[in-house]
Amino acid sequence: MSEAEAPPGPALLVVDDEPQVLALIPQLFRGEFPVLTARSGEEALARLAEQEVGVVVADQRMPEMVGTELLGRIAAERPDVVRILLTAYADIESLLEAINTGRVYQFITKPWENRELAVLIRRAMETYRLRTQNAQLLAENVRLVGELRTANENLESENRVLRREVGERYKLGNLIGASPAMEQTFRLLEKAGQSQANVLLVGETGTGKELAAGCIHHTSPRRARKFVAVNCAAMPESLLESELFGHVKGAFTGALRDRRGVFEEASGGTIFLDEIGEMSPTMQANVLRVVEDGIVRPVGASESVRVDVRLICATHRDLKAEVEAGRFRRDLFYRVNVFPVPLPPLRARQGDVRLLVQHFFEKYDAAAGKTLRGFTPAALSALERYGWPGNVRELRNEIERAVALAEPGETIDLAHLSGEVSGDEALAAVAEGDGKLRERLDRIEQLLILQELRRHGDNRTRTARHLGISVRALQKKIGKYGLRQGSE
Repeated sequence: MSEAEAPPGPALLVVDDEPQVLALIPQLFRGEFPVLTARSGEEALARLAEQEVGVVVADQRMPEMVGTELLGRIAAERPDVVRILLTAYADIESLLEAINTGRVYQFITKPWENRELAVLIRRAMETYRLRTQNAQLLAENVRLVGELRTANENLESENRVLRREVGERYKLGNLIGASPAMEQTFRLLEKAGQSQANVLLVGETGTGKELAAGCIHHTSPRRARKFVAVNCAAMPESLLESELFGHVKGAFTGALRDRRGVFEEASGGTIFLDEIGEMSPTMQANVLRVVEDGIVRPVGASESVRVDVRLICATHRDLKAEVEAGRFRRDLFYRVNVFPVPLPPLRARQGDVRLLVQHFFEKYDAAAGKTLRGFTPAALSALERYGWPGNVRELRNEIERAVALAEPGETIDLAHLSGEVSGDEALAAVAEGDGKLRERLDRIEQLLILQELRRHGDNRTRTARHLGISVRALQKKIGKYGLRQGSE
């Protein structure tokens, strides 16, 4: 069969030194698959390298290279090719050796029946096709398994990164502070992390109680399990009960399915109950049961569930006074106050404001991409003089706002700070600062104008009237000091 007449697919290769055999066998498979012929073993190997061959039929007795030797070489180079041996001689010993060593798939003795030979070769070609398909499927499976393994490795790598990031987020080093008060707090938090005792964090709003609770959890033996925070003052009693203990379907209007509470979800880990002093007496009793017995009963359920959680609580109230006033259960207080950790207010952390300012400035400046030049001495002085009743949270918000107001490449000054922070304290900072009298007086004038603009909603007419100057004079000073433009 010529190559133009050959259908696509693997070919049959017939190897024989007898021309009549090479002429006969191709006629049996006309239109089924390509048939190649070769007169010697070397020619057969050359044809094998040129085209895909599925079946080789080779004569045993050929000059230079016998059939079993040829098929042995093909088996070594192309083990997927099906190999058939033709022989007119009763060379049983060599045939058995070839069959036993896997070099020969089948052998046919001469003379043969064409029909039997055709059936055998067709089966051999089907065997090759199945081998090829199986090999392709195996390769595809290997590829998919490799991709899955790579995906799992990437996922595990990402999980390791996330676990590391979470651990770093709550490590004690991220509780910024070098004051003696914070050093004492750090020591207590480290001890609390090594303990299994219930912890009570006591401090004003904004002192970082949730961050401290996270530090304790992520340095404890439970760090591989969940850390769940619940603000007890942020929801009504009915919702808080469902949030903590869960509920069953139909327990109340809107309970369309069973829902596990956070005590059950965080079993094995840590629960942080913020503002526990705001709990009602009923909720206090329910929490006491969990703390004492380690069991919770979902709302509407008839059976309880055993849980294993570590409890960290926080409050801005004096719980001892609340106990004496009858607003907080004495037995629950003793249960949650096993390891008390006071968190000092920012005003008691001498020297920490500057550290926190730098930390938040770098964070928000990087996020905004403004490349700001830091703070002026007057702005830093005002920040350090302010009392910060909202503690670290208020300071963080102040720095975020100042970064948002500043222009790229600018230095944050008193004009970028809120009136509460820059106010009279800022004027005192300028008055006590360095510089010639004229420069310091200009600075005071700038701050007074800025304060009055803020007080009058940036209205220049009212501001000028209050300052006792003309609107035109005020406008010149606004331009001189680079203050924002107001309305008439």
